[in-house]
This record gives sequence, structure tokens and C-alpha cells, in this order.
Amino acid sequence: MPIPLPNLDDRRWNDLFEDGRANITRHAPQWTDHNLHDPGITLIDLYAWLAEMTNYRLNRVPSRHKRKFLELLGFKIQNPIPAETVLSFAPAPATPPFVLTAGSEFEGTDPDQNRVAFRTLRETTIQPVTLQAIQVDDGSGTLVDRTQDFTDRFSIAPLGGHPAAGAALYLGFASPTSGLPISLGVHVAGPGQDRFELRRIIAEAAEEAAACQAVRTRIQCLPSPPMLAPTLPPHHSVQLTWEAWTVAGWTALSPEDSTRSLTLDGLIEFTLPANIASTALGPVASPYYYIRGRMIDGAYDAIPILLDVIVNAASAEQAVPVTEKFAIAAGSVVSGPAPSAGDLLQLTFSATAAGVIQALTFGTGSGPQFRVLDYKAPTGTNSGMLTLDAELSGIGSGLPWQTINIRQPQVAADSVSLFTLAGAVWQQWTAREDFDSSTPSDFHFVLDAVTGAITFGSGERGRTPLDGSMIVVRYQTTYASRGNVSPGTVSRARTSPVNDVLLKALPAATFDQLKSITTNRVAAQYGAERETLDHALGRAVEVLHAHERLVTLASSLRTTTLDQIDGTVVRALVAPWRGVNLLDLERLALSIPGARIARANAFATLDADQPCLVAPGVITIVIVPEYPVDRPVPSDGLLIRAWQFLNRRRLVATTLKVTGPIYTQIAVTASVVLRAGGNPASVTARVQTALGKFLDPLLGGPAGFGWPFGRSVFRSEILQLIQDIPGVDYVASLSMQSDPGGSQCGDIALCPAALTTSGPHTIEVL
Repeated sequence: MPIPLPNLDDRRWNDLFEDGRANITRHAPQWTDHNLHDPGITLIDLYAWLAEMTNYRLNRVPSRHKRKFLELLGFKIQNPIPAETVLSFAPAPATPPFVLTAGSEFEGTDPDQNRVAFRTLRETTIQPVTLQAIQVDDGSGTLVDRTQDFTDRFSIAPLGGHPAAGAALYLGFASPTSGLPISLGVHVAGPGQDRFELRRIIAEAAEEAAACQAVRTRIQCLPSPPMLAPTLPPHHSVQLTWEAWTVAGWTALSPEDSTRSLTLDGLIEFTLPANIASTALGPVASPYYYIRGRMIDGAYDAIPILLDVIVNAASAEQAVPVTEKFAIAAGSVVSGPAPSAGDLLQLTFSATAAGVIQALTFGTGSGPQFRVLDYKAPTGTNSGMLTLDAELSGIGSGLPWQTINIRQPQVAADSVSLFTLAGAVWQQWTAREDFDSSTPSDFHFVLDAVTGAITFGSGERGRTPLDGSMIVVRYQTTYASRGNVSPGTVSRARTSPVNDVLLKALPAATFDQLKSITTNRVAAQYGAERETLDHALGRAVEVLHAHERLVTLASSLRTTTLDQIDGTVVRALVAPWRGVNLLDLERLALSIPGARIARANAFATLDADQPCLVAPGVITIVIVPEYPVDRPVPSDGLLIRAWQFLNRRRLVATTLKVTGPIYTQIAVTASVVLRAGGNPASVTARVQTALGKFLDPLLGGPAGFGWPFGRSVFRSEILQLIQDIPGVDYVASLSMQSDPGGSQCGDIALCPAALTTSGPHTIEVL
């Protein structure tokens, strides 16, 4: 939704004209002819029209200004985003292991039968290995075979229904090659497992690291320490180790694990030990080579659910580099050592506007390095050829605001590098959103990532390319949202100059297999078109008005907490930047990166360590994880993670504490009288189930959103609940027991941060 802008003056021509004519008698009483034929009335008419046009322009805010205002607020229009997927390869059993170099290109077709190209993001070793067995140990030491569930594509709890220390996931492989890497793609159930959550976790870790740095003065006596690249931190609570079965028993591995203890979609890459051995484990009689992920310590916020394990997995992005094949004129002078295909080197050349090279020098200059994908030297009578991972997009004119167009929009904007070559001198240019801050000495350009238009400065705001200089652009092109192809779509290696270099070392038989062993078991996703201005404005509104929307929601439902509002409605509202009030803190607690929190309730003037005292300035937030047990409690790691996240967003002069709930067990003893024809066993079971659900901390309570914090258990509600069970005539007697506490016939009061849990109920049927 667009930002609502005020109408600064809503008067129209008629209003202005009548207002001007009405003021004649006040300022010029001698003017008595107010009819339309009077020249003075004509002038009033004209000025009313001019004033209306001025008001119209005053109420119009140009798109360029809106974009600048958004940037001042920290919002930028998002450029096209390439789709991502995970490719898998299943070579024939006798195929020797081989390496797919990063950047290898594969393709499939979209529903319109257009070819969609993907590029692998890192080097991957492919070997003829298959996953034959999946077994699960929930920590009891007993293995359960889940291979058939995996084969039938059912979801699996990889560490059992209630993961604890000692729980493990066993993966049995057939015929792996020892000493070589294996890459596994892991796909888990959400929410909060996708790429966006991964980036939120990394961004939050980077912000926390920056916030912990000491404040440095402007005058530096020592050089500033280098900034470390943001990395994925480990899970805030769970410690998971990976081990392989060898002749010496279970041996620890050192994998690269981007799944964060099986809570995120990602890759697990490890090198098999040289002494790996096969063995038969659990109910699976056949011996396999086992890798296991074993839980050492900690607790999950929610039970991890495994959807798929992909062997020989390679991350791929739907963005491929653009290449150009240059012709070299016959008789051209070529200097320097001739390159081989795949060499990365510096070069200089001169070419015509049509891209025909007239002179070429390899290995000289201080300019950029280009990858030579193919080269054929010219002779005195025959032309040559040079293929580079860049294109000659235009020739400089020396004129202000020169615009050129690259040949293959749309563009992955972060991949663009632009250079000009004047004689033997290379110059690199820098991309900017606009030229507002550019000076006459700045080598800046502006890119339209959708159309591929590149604009240079005027000479006063940004430099202009020299007349006759060659403009060389290196970039990647993408289909954006059209790259979100279905599973099983990407199925073959792409025919391209890049693959001719990267895959040339593969044996012919192996290369031919890539047409049949390649697939994407998961759909490509996350591809998106360039964001529209209105969408960016709406995104800004959601964030800037987040506080007001939470207040409005709570006021409309007459509640002081978000905890007793439908969770889907609450989570649909964007979390605010800061915790101005209790509602803000509750919404922020539900959006902690990498955490799975089901409920959060904030209390003012309550100190969790001294609950009986009024504590001015203290705010206590009680959180409940998404863990379906009788008494879900946050782990110590989750409490620390929540405090670190919320403490940086609290108001100054407040003390923030984060804790878990106090549980009060409620047991009901009741005697019920059956209706005629009622089944005693069925009625007893229904009453037990209804009581358990009503007192459940996650799904119970009058509204079904979990038992409200601190709400008393009223005897009348329990009576009504049992009375409404089919088959019950009336309740003859009822008492409730609380733990801690005792049996009583009245209501049971709870502390402010307390929740109920269902106890053993005694139901007598009369």
C-alpha cells in the first residue's frame, strides 16, 4: 500500500473563482459589474486557473523524491532476485568420482518451454554413492528404521519425537569412496527454515558483534581492526556432532554444516575418513557405511522435521555470466603469450564499434582480469577469435548523460562490473543509485537492472566516458521470478562457453551422463522481479507504522496483550524496530531470528526473581517455545538469545528480564451422571481429553490460544466444560487440586507468569 499523503489544498477552480469574486466588494467597492463579460472577472478567472494548477503541482510528489525519502528511512527498492535451488547427481555405479567446478551451468525448461539456466555456487565432488538406510535413535539407544518412510517421501523426526542428549540420525550409504567429500542437501519443515531466516540470523549476529565493539574516537592512534565477514552462528542451544563408523569405532567429522543443527535448509559437507567401514546397525540387516548426527547437549525450541536428504547436492543460482565472442581481424597484431582456455589474465585491445578486435595484448596493464573461455590466433589471411566472460557494450561518446544498453537484461545487479579502456588504460566505474552526490571527478554510473540501461554522468555530476573509449561490462543475467521452476525441471548440462572450459576435464562418458543424472528434487524459489515503488512504499509503511498497528489491533479486541490474539493475525503484522511498549516487546519476541517461540507475554513492574514485589522500571517477558509437551520451557540458550535480541531494542532506563513460565498442574476429580444409553468408557475418555485440551499451555484456554498467563482456573468453567460433553447428564460433584497446592472446591488462583498444565484427572461415572 502507498504512503497516505495529505492534500495540502483541496480547493478547485470554481472555489477559487467564487472566493476571488466575493472579495471584490471588500477591496474594490466601486467595482459593481461582476458579470463574466467584465475584463476584471476574466482576470480573476485566469488567476483561479493558475492557482488550481499550482495546488495540483503542490500535491504531486515525484517518484524520484519518494525514492530519496525511502532511502533516508533506510529502504531501497529491491533489484531482480535470482531463484535458487539444490541440484543432485546420481551417476552410474561404475562412474569414477569427479569434481564439478563452481560456476558449472545446468538448464531446464519453464512452463512456457523457455530454457532456464542455473549456475553452481561452489565446487562439489560427485561420486556414485546412494543413501540406502535412515534410522533414528530418540536417545533411548534403540534404533528405529525409517527408510521406507524416506523412500515414500514422508516427513521424519530425525532425532525422535522429543530430542534429548544422545538422540541421533543414522544415514547408511552404499559404496562411498573413502577420503573424498560428500555433500548432502537437507530440506526441513518450516516455518523459519528458509534463506530469509538464514540471512536474518547472520545479519543479527553481525549487528550484535558491531554493538559489542568499543566506541572509537575520531582521532585514531592505532589502525582499526579489520571487519570480519558475517558468518552463520551455531544454534543458540543444541550441539550436534557428526560422526562416521570406522574400523576404530565412531570417529568425529569436521563438516561444513549450514543447517544449524537441522533447523535450516542447507548443505552438510564432510570428507569420509580413509578407514571408514561398513556395519549392520539396528533392524537393518544389510551392512552400510554409516554417518550419524548425534545430539550432545541443549534443547530444541521445536521438534525438527526432516523432509528430504539429497546426496551429491550442489547449491545453484538462476544467474549465469554473459559471454561474448570477439572476432580478431586478419593480420591483427597480437602481443604476449597466447592464453589457454580458462586462463584468468589481464589484457588490452582495440576494437571497432562492431566488436572486431584490431590489436590485442595479453598479460599487460594494471586493469581487470578476464577469463579467456576460448582463443584462436589470427593469421595474415584468416581472422581469429577471442571469447571472454564480458561484453563490449558500447563506445564512449564524451557527451553528457550518455546511455548504453547491455544485451541481456535483466541483470543480477550485484554482479555488474563496468570498465572503460582508452588506449592501454583501464578505468573501473562504480554503480550508484543516482548522481546526486557525484562530483566531476567520480567515475559513477547508474544501472536499470530490468532494461539493462546504463547511464553515465554529465561531467559536472559524475564523469563521462572519453570519446572513443571502449565500455566493457561483466555481469550475470537472470529470469528473476520466471526462474522459480518446479522440481525435476533442471535436467542437463548447458551448452555454453563457460561449460566448455569448466567441464572439459570430465571424461566423455561422464559428461554424457550429466544429461540423465541431473535433477532438482526441490523447486527453485526466491526469484523475484524488481520491486515497484508502490510496493517499497507499502513495505516502509508496514515497518514505520508497526507500533500503531499493534496498538490498534489490541484496542479493537479490548486486550492488553498480543498473547490472547490469533497467532496468524499477530505474525502477519511486521515487528517494530524498537520496543516502545509491552505490545512491541511481545511482537519482537515472536520474531527472534533462528528461534521458534509460540507465546510471549510482557509484564511491567514485575521482576521474575522477586515476583511478590513491585519493581518499577523492570519489564519481564515470559516466553514459551513451540515444543509440544505438557510443560514447554525455554532452554538456557534460548533465554540468553531472547535477552540479547530484546535488550538491544528496549527503551533506555528500563531493565529487561526474560524467563520461562511457572507451571501449575491442575487435576480434576469429578463424579458425572450419564444420560440414558450413555457409554461410561466413552464419556470418561471424552472428559479426560476435553480437560487436557482446555488446560494445555499451548492450545488451551477459553479462546484456544493457550491458557492465559495468570488467569485463575474457575470451577464454573470446568463444570460447564464437563456438562457439555455428549452423554453427560449432570455433574454430581467436582473438586480441583493444584500442584503446588492442595484440593479445593473453589477457584484456583495463578501467579501472573504462571500457566496451567493438565494433571491426572479422576472421573467417576454414575
